[in-house]
Parts: sequence; structure tokens; C-alpha cells
Amino acid sequence: MKNISLYLYTIFFGNLVGKDNDGNKYYMSKISHGTKKEKRWVMYKNESDPTKIDPDWHAWLHHIIQDFPKLKKKLHWQKNISSNNTGTKKAYLPDGHILNQQNKLKKVKNYEAWNPNKKK
Repeated sequence: MKNISLYLYTIFFGNLVGKDNDGNKYYMSKISHGTKKEKRWVMYKNESDPTKIDPDWHAWLHHIIQDFPKLKKKLHWQKNISSNNTGTKKAYLPDGHILNQQNKLKKVKNYEAWNPNKKK
């Protein structure tokens, strides 16, 4: 358990409202905070990676929508949610990027230098 205080707060004050397809559990506070909005949080199943949260649950967590998102069947053209790989070895580096090791081995020349004496 990474955050024991959040786990204890969840046991005493949390009200489970739903789960997503990845097994993450979403909670809302049982106690009222006066005029403030109720607290909402997520307990991740495996690693805590906020980039893997479904957009509907993200909207609910940030009080954009009030109703709980329903589990939806994925359509055949929808991709799975992937994590943000920026700063890792899996990060996307385009062909011209200075950190792309594959292009350091070969020189890519994507233009032809102009020569005024060259005849067409």
C-alpha cells in the first residue's frame, strides 16, 4: 500500500460509487463539507497512473458531470487507453529528433542542393 492515509480515509469516509474497466475504484466522501463540493477520488488497482483514467471518470472526478459514468461497451474502432510515455524509453521520437539513435547511424538528406551550373 503506497498511501496508507488515503486508504484509511477511504475506509472511514469513502463511499464506493463505481469501477472502470481497468479495475480502478472511484469514491465520494460520505461527509458534507458545507458549501464546498464533495470530495471525489480514485483508488488505482495496480500502479497509480492518472493518464489511464477513462475520460468519463475524469470528468466525474473534476465535477464536470454529476452522474456516475456507466460501463460502456467498447466499439471495434476504439483503442485502449495507453499511458503517457514522455520521458521514458518508450517515448516517441520522430526521425529528425536529436535523441533518436537510429538516425545518428545514417544521414538523411531530404533535399537536393541547388547547383546553378546544373542543366535540367
